[in-house]
Amino acid sequence: MNLVTWGASPLGQPVILHAAWQLLWYSLAAGVVFVLGHAAWARLRPHAPAPAVSPEDASRYPARIARHSLPARLFHWLMAACMLTLLATAFLPKAGLRFDWLGLHVLAGSILVAAIVFHIAHALCCMDFRAIWPAPADLAELRSLSGTAAPVRPGKYPLGNKLYHLALVVLGLTMAVTGACMLTRVRTDLMLRDPYRFFGDGGWGVVYALHGLAGLSLVALVLIHVYFAVRPEKRAITKAMFTGSMDRDFYLSHHDPARWRVGIRAVK
Repeated sequence: MNLVTWGASPLGQPVILHAAWQLLWYSLAAGVVFVLGHAAWARLRPHAPAPAVSPEDASRYPARIARHSLPARLFHWLMAACMLTLLATAFLPKAGLRFDWLGLHVLAGSILVAAIVFHIAHALCCMDFRAIWPAPADLAELRSLSGTAAPVRPGKYPLGNKLYHLALVVLGLTMAVTGACMLTRVRTDLMLRDPYRFFGDGGWGVVYALHGLAGLSLVALVLIHVYFAVRPEKRAITKAMFTGSMDRDFYLSHHDPARWRVGIRAVK
């Protein structure tokens, strides 16, 4: 199976042209297989343990637990809209649906790059950005999932959430950087078209291939993300992306207060 499509330069040298578009169907299949496999596994796994605190101690926690700030939620939904637009305009024409896709693709990509820059700055200055990155303490969750240890509650973000975020960072930044380079080959109001700025034929082929492979991988990731968002045990987390908070009972049942600390009232 070839990951890229090859062609020839004007000098007759073999060069990469772009990603192999038939990988779209493999990406879709991978997403579907993961969803079906996880759904079957989830029916067999033990339920989350009961809250680790007594009802008296639980009353010390706020009725609503803040999870996502308004800027973080706005970024999430703007990114989602841009990502879906980018995937649709990139792959629907490859699947046979013809329309004038380039302008919309460039617009969505430009907005997404600006949103990513804002999100990085906002995360560094205003958020606990370390909470979303995998840490050695998260390995206990793997042992718990394997059945070799007692169930372990995660902190604010479960390990699966962190790994998904890490994959999205790698693929999203790959798409953003290569897409920004590719803008120099498109006539826009922002810059003049210069097909040979930065790279020659071989270099541009690598840029196009990386951009396409990242986009193809995101097809499976988006499918998996939507699946987890609608799962019954995850709906409180999904609702928090709209409201910014979750209720106390879900927090105490599904998260470890020692790993995700929130403000509690002092005992009188």
